[in-house]
Amino acid sequence: MAISTSSLSGLTIKRMDHLGLVSGMCRELGIAKMIDAVIPKNNEHKVTHGEAFVAMLLNGLGFHSRTLHMFADFFADKPTERLIGPGVQAKHLNDDVLGRCLDALYEADVSSLYQVMAERVVDTLGLASNAVHLDITSFHVDGEYAVDEQDSETKRIELVKGYSRDHRPELNQVILELICENQAGIPVYMQALSGNTNDQKAFAEVTRHHIQCLKAAQQCRYFVADAALYTEESITALATQNQLFISRVPMTIKDARQHVSNVTEA
Repeated sequence: MAISTSSLSGLTIKRMDHLGLVSGMCRELGIAKMIDAVIPKNNEHKVTHGEAFVAMLLNGLGFHSRTLHMFADFFADKPTERLIGPGVQAKHLNDDVLGRCLDALYEADVSSLYQVMAERVVDTLGLASNAVHLDITSFHVDGEYAVDEQDSETKRIELVKGYSRDHRPELNQVILELICENQAGIPVYMQALSGNTNDQKAFAEVTRHHIQCLKAAQQCRYFVADAALYTEESITALATQNQLFISRVPMTIKDARQHVSNVTEA
């Protein structure tokens, strides 16, 4: 709890709760500065994109699943200047400011920006990892979503049916691909994908375009993933980049089935 004594006639009480710890970590890691270095703010607004980003982090940890226009209500009883930055007031955190921040993040490529930020966070925390782990999961969504086949050239993800890991095949879904370091489990790469994305193709894409920079940043010796990594395209990409990997040979391969069938109990 933060107490303001701006006047002698009374006290103003603002609730900080656990958000003070989150804000302090954001400040220590320089999250807002990293965002502002990539997407500088528009002079028309009092809140930078970095400050808006931190505000959304704080909101997500205390008032999730609410629309953007309710952010100001969430921060109405919070010490925003301490949590976010000097001069920032709850009324400044409106849906226009937050929406422009989200648009700017999208234009800057969220996944690439996240990867750069994750590298600095891992470095700042001194987490020397010797392996990174790749995996994919799915989240189902409610409601009906129309797919515009004439708009297929955009980079947007599509909420469509696919292999449901949470056993809801009747619902549309979205895919999240994560690579985590093995010391604290911090995600160092993140990519949202359409609901019908094939695991093998997604893994192959990662090995072609992101392993080299991950290897350089994290200095990881091993790249770990499930059987979806065991394809000719992925293994060729890993070999080209001299990246050691750990995976499982899928049982769809005849030799794998034969070797498993020949295993006897001790």
